[in-house]
Amino acid sequence: MKRLAWSVILLSSLAWGADSPRWQGTWAATAGGGVAFAGTWDAAPGSTPDAAGGNWTLRDQNGTELATGTWAAGKEGKSWKGVWQARRLSGQVYDGAWRVPAGLPATAHFSQLFEAALAGAMSGNWQMGSAGGAWTIRAYEQK
Repeated sequence: MKRLAWSVILLSSLAWGADSPRWQGTWAATAGGGVAFAGTWDAAPGSTPDAAGGNWTLRDQNGTELATGTWAAGKEGKSWKGVWQARRLSGQVYDGAWRVPAGLPATAHFSQLFEAALAGAMSGNWQMGSAGGAWTIRAYEQK
């Protein structure tokens, strides 16, 4: 599980306009054996209402930044699915996926996932090969 100290590489181009809403917050994740990870994230709408992407950091227990990078995602029915590609500070590359089985209507756009995270934590699952676990985000709107 120590392989999970990463930074992320940009996965898709984003249509971030000056007037586009942006979100930011904190995240926490767990892996098998009780290993815990945490950091910060930000997001902006993608080129369609059902896509988004952004940046994230991995921080140690003292708040020191261990890795940085990006992620991308899109909506499938009532769920949101995303991919990430990560690079440790040493340069080693990893990739994986994440999913949010959100209880939002099928007509909801990706931005509504983040709007829901403004009101309370949103959770999902992550995977990297055969490893995986759960994650939770909390959001606040960027000014």
